[in-house]
Amino acid sequence: MAQAWTDSHRGELGFGGMDDHGAALEAGLDEMVACTDRLLDTVDAMSEGAPAGASLLPAWSRAHVLTHIARNADGLINLALAARTGEDRPMYAGGKQGRDAEIEAGATRHLGDLRLDVADSAERLLDAFVGFPEEALHREVTFASGASAYGWELPVLRVREVQIHHVDLDSGFTPGDWSLEFATRTLDQLGGFFREARECPVAFLAATDTDRRWQVADDGPELSGPTAALAAWLTGRSSDDGSDDLVLRPAGQVPPAPRWV
Repeated sequence: MAQAWTDSHRGELGFGGMDDHGAALEAGLDEMVACTDRLLDTVDAMSEGAPAGASLLPAWSRAHVLTHIARNADGLINLALAARTGEDRPMYAGGKQGRDAEIEAGATRHLGDLRLDVADSAERLLDAFVGFPEEALHREVTFASGASAYGWELPVLRVREVQIHHVDLDSGFTPGDWSLEFATRTLDQLGGFFREARECPVAFLAATDTDRRWQVADDGPELSGPTAALAAWLTGRSSDDGSDDLVLRPAGQVPPAPRWV
């Protein structure tokens, strides 16, 4: 579905002669397409009543999660437009309250309507990057949370949103399905934030499938395990059954990470 969009529009994206951030944007768009297609495969496998079932997020059904993913795409379109023009533009026109109201209203819909919303909003987001100008790559835009990013980073941040909330659907897709590249990038993106803005109960995260380590606090024990399991722990998506192969040193019970957002 979306891969055909990327192939047919690749010449319109205009990355020729750009710096490495143009190439990073193109790679991010390809990754965004792939993770969206996999999400839609999960939706297509759902029964009609599945969206009303509980997600892994407190008080949210799967329909809430799917609607949130769609509205996030619309919010990122606003940020892509802000990067294009250099004009201030809020991620959500109605602010967080307006976004939350749209999610609540959308969560009552049937499976087909939810699927169409996720797919159509993802296509609109892809369209927002057609002919993306070089100056837009390096403009900073501000998320609803107050965090900022450059225009070229928007696709990989969308990938993080989709991949994490895909897990939240509790429909068979788990952190074990995350690629090593995605899990590593997520730890790279968030490790410094946790060290600076959260009181993390461990000091270091050590990957057992690579030689990478991330400092997430000034003091504390070390938590080791597969990269995807470490990313799941840091984002609050660890399993409750202890099957993540996480080990605390000095030995002890693995604590939960502080709330990310």
